[in-house]
Amino acid sequence: MSDLATTPVTKSQFLQFLRCSNAFHLVREGLVPKPSSSSYGGYLEWGDFLQLCKNQFPESVSIEKTMDKEESIQKTAEWISEKKSIFHAHLRFQHFVSTVEYLEYDSEREGWILWDFRPIGSVKQDILKSFYFHKQVAEGMSLNVVGYKIIRIQTKYLFPGGDINPADYLLVEDITSRMAADMGTREEEWKQFLEEVEKTGEQSVRFSFLDSKPSCRSLKTCLSPSHCAKGKENAKEVFDFRDSSELAKGWFALGYDSYESVPDSELTPIQRIQKQAHISKETYFDRNAFENYLTNVTKTVAFLDFESINPYIPLYPETRPFQHVPYLYSLHIWDRENDILTHKTYLHEDVDTDPRVPVLTQLQKDLPEGITIFSFNDFFEKLIIQETATAFPEFLEFWERAKSMFIDLAMPFKKLWLYHPGQNGKASLKEILPCFSTESHGGLSIREGQDANYQYLRLIKKQVTAEEKKRVLEDLKAYCKLDSYGLFLIYRMLLERLSVI
Repeated sequence: MSDLATTPVTKSQFLQFLRCSNAFHLVREGLVPKPSSSSYGGYLEWGDFLQLCKNQFPESVSIEKTMDKEESIQKTAEWISEKKSIFHAHLRFQHFVSTVEYLEYDSEREGWILWDFRPIGSVKQDILKSFYFHKQVAEGMSLNVVGYKIIRIQTKYLFPGGDINPADYLLVEDITSRMAADMGTREEEWKQFLEEVEKTGEQSVRFSFLDSKPSCRSLKTCLSPSHCAKGKENAKEVFDFRDSSELAKGWFALGYDSYESVPDSELTPIQRIQKQAHISKETYFDRNAFENYLTNVTKTVAFLDFESINPYIPLYPETRPFQHVPYLYSLHIWDRENDILTHKTYLHEDVDTDPRVPVLTQLQKDLPEGITIFSFNDFFEKLIIQETATAFPEFLEFWERAKSMFIDLAMPFKKLWLYHPGQNGKASLKEILPCFSTESHGGLSIREGQDANYQYLRLIKKQVTAEEKKRVLEDLKAYCKLDSYGLFLIYRMLLERLSVI
């Protein structure tokens, strides 16, 4: 028997198998590293969320993190024999191991209820699959599993201020009936999983994504294309076609390995534009579309970018879980007639107070009335102003004036009115900016919005030195400034192509 056959099998491996059986083998056999499950900022709030959940069960015992794995398993078994309800119960059956957030003993039914605590707004399939894994381990230990419950977040909860009331914020849901309804599907998944675990050591990758029973539907998130799709690295262009995840798979199977090789008859109009741009190495520009798009743009224009946090545990009164709260904006204002570019910014440095009123107060002063406001995916900027004005009615008039002045600068790139071969099918500001200017986010300490979100939340949640705080705040301002400046550069480039400046 191989060493892998006795290596502990975890819930995360089970879920990985259900997403992609090839990835399960590649990771389990050490051929590729385990994919990171970490997300920006989540752990900053997890401790507080977990404590809110645990407070609902004051009479329970808890497996502490200071215990090593073997001690945790033994202590769990001891408490199970005493019919105690346990936080972070460590279960083991054969070579399957599982950690249940809360294992509750139901004395009336003489059985156990499996609980999960999730800072989410809805129950997703992965949760049901996770419960089934826990069930198999628990029942392997001869535990009588009688129910499944989850604590998640009530997304409609409006924080009134003060201490969070768990009864309003937490949503306790019994999903036992839902588990029962899906049991046939779960049993079939488990059967397939056991077969794959037994096969471990025979052959790492049993089928490529081109086979009749593929491990994956797309290579966009593939852990190792060199294992699963040999030759894909030499056919990258096919997978860069816009809106082509399923189509690209078929093209690759037919032997197409470049933009040029895919017949026009198989391409959408947008994909044909993309193909021609890459073959000619020239930027595609739809003059008529842009002339219509920019018809009502004022001569003086603004370029606005917000940075925000969206904590799942609300920090400020009149906010909901996951609501975006602005703490920083960068605003470039361009007087085209005099070619004068002005930069305005506001960063809320007092991280212990609500930033919304100071941010909107300053923006109202900095943003001239009646001028066009460009943002990239302007839904986000408009939502932030609208939600803040809803909480603080003194900004409603400002919102009413501003909302009709927004224009989404992402739209032309999504619709391929403009396409540069260097975009490689992508339409994010980070991909677009270097194609049309000498600027890029590559040299910044903070390079994406999720990191900006995390860094400011870290200043709120963690103790940092004054020097560290100053550095982070400067990095945040630099990141946000480049976003709004990048919008100006792109807009000026468009006018140059239209020969109006």
